[in-house]
Amino acid sequence: MEFLRRDFLKLGLTQAIAATVSVPALANGGHESFTSDGLPFQNVMRGTPSILQGVTDATRTQFSIQHHKGLNFNAVVRDQTGTIWQPDKIEQITQTFSNYAITKVFFSNLRLGEIFFLDLLDAKDAVIERREFKMLDLSKPTLRYAIASCMDESRHEPKIWHNMFEQNPDIIFFVGDTVYCDKGSSEFKDGDPRRLWVRHSEARRILEVYYSKRLIPILATWDDHDFSGDDANSNSAEYIQASRANFLSFFAQGEGHVEGYAQGPGVSSVLRAGQHQFILMDDRSWRMKKESPDRYAHWGREQEEWALEMISSFDGITWIMNGSQIFPQMIYKESMSKHKGQFDGFMKALRATGKKVVFASGDVHFSEVSRIESAMLGYQTYEVTSSGLHSKCFPGIDIISKHERRMMITTKQNYVLIDSTYQSEKFAANIYCCSAQSKVNFTAQITV
Repeated sequence: MEFLRRDFLKLGLTQAIAATVSVPALANGGHESFTSDGLPFQNVMRGTPSILQGVTDATRTQFSIQHHKGLNFNAVVRDQTGTIWQPDKIEQITQTFSNYAITKVFFSNLRLGEIFFLDLLDAKDAVIERREFKMLDLSKPTLRYAIASCMDESRHEPKIWHNMFEQNPDIIFFVGDTVYCDKGSSEFKDGDPRRLWVRHSEARRILEVYYSKRLIPILATWDDHDFSGDDANSNSAEYIQASRANFLSFFAQGEGHVEGYAQGPGVSSVLRAGQHQFILMDDRSWRMKKESPDRYAHWGREQEEWALEMISSFDGITWIMNGSQIFPQMIYKESMSKHKGQFDGFMKALRATGKKVVFASGDVHFSEVSRIESAMLGYQTYEVTSSGLHSKCFPGIDIISKHERRMMITTKQNYVLIDSTYQSEKFAANIYCCSAQSKVNFTAQITV
C-alpha cells in the first residue's frame, strides 16, 4: 500500500500506526547501486561539483556550489524553452589551505510551476554540469517537508537519499550533525578552526544529496558535531565565530534575498511559509555545561527573546527545531530540559504568548514521536525527533531511553517526512518515519 500520498490527511486516521509498509518505488528504476549522475557509487571523493539549493520562494533562489579551485565556470539558469537568467549576485569563499572553494549564486525573476536548470558553463559556454530545480510556493496551505540529522559520511547510505527525493518534499530541514568534524582524518587537529572547513568539504564531496540531478531547497542548523565536537558548548569551543562562518559558508542561507526568510542570532533562522513558521535554533553558541542552572544556559538570552518575538508576531503554527532534544531526559544524552533554568523559563514565556508550537529535534540516533501534555503549554503538542539518517544506531536503545511521553520509536537509520496543514486555527500533520529500501518504520497523525 502506498502510504506516502499528499491526500493522506483525508483518510481521517485517529491513531498512530506502528508498521513497516512499502512506499512508492524509486524513480531510478531500482538501480540503487548507482549515483544520481549515473556512475557506480563508491564511498570516495567525487570530482564533479557538489551543489545545494538553499532558501527559495516563488521567484528567487540561491545555490551553494562546492568545486575544485581549478574549475572555472559561469553559472546560469535556463527554462525548458532555453531562456537564460544570469545571476543577480555571485560570492566565492576560499581558504588558502584548501583546494576546494564555495561559489554562491543568487537568481530572481523566476516562476512557480516550471522546471528550471542550473547550468555550469565552461569558457566556450558548453554545459559541464546541470541540475534541475523548481521554485517554492510559500503560500501553500499544505506542505510536505523532510527532517533529517546525524549524517556520518563514513556510514553513508545513498539509498536513503534516493528514497527521500522520490517522496518529493517541498523543503528539507537539516537539524544538526550534517558533518562529524571530530571524526575522519585531517592534518589539522581538534581545536583548529581549519579542521571544520576540511571536514565540511569532505562531507560535501561524498553525500548523495549534493549530487542529485534534481535539487530540493535545504535549510540547516547545527548541533555539536558540525559545530565542533561531541557535546561541545560555548566554553569548549574558543573559535565560535569561525565555526559559525564556516557552517554558513557551506549552505545557501543568505539573508535579504528571499521572501519569508531571515537569519537570527548565531546560526539560527526563521522561514515563514503561509501559516507555517519554522524556527531553526542555534543550540551551541551560548550553550553552557551540562545541567547548568543558569536561566539562559541552552540558547542564551538574545536568541530566546528573538524566538519568542517571532512566535508572538505570527498567526499560525510554529515549529521550533533544535539540534538536541527538548523534553526527553536520558542519562547519557543532552537535552534542553536538563538546562532547567532556561527550559522552565522558556516554557512559561511560551505559554504566555498564547501561540501554538510543535517541536522537532535530532542528535540521539533514533527517531520518535513524543506527546507533550497540555499542562505544559495549555494545549497538547508533540516533539518529533528525527535522527540517524546514516550514523551508528544502537540495538536496545529504545529500551534504555524509554520515557512516558513516547508514542513510538525506531532505531533504524531513517529520516522523518511530514505532510501538514493549518486551517481554522488547527494544525494537522501526518508523520512518516522512512528508511532506505522504500520502508516506513512508523506513521502517526497529530493535531494541535
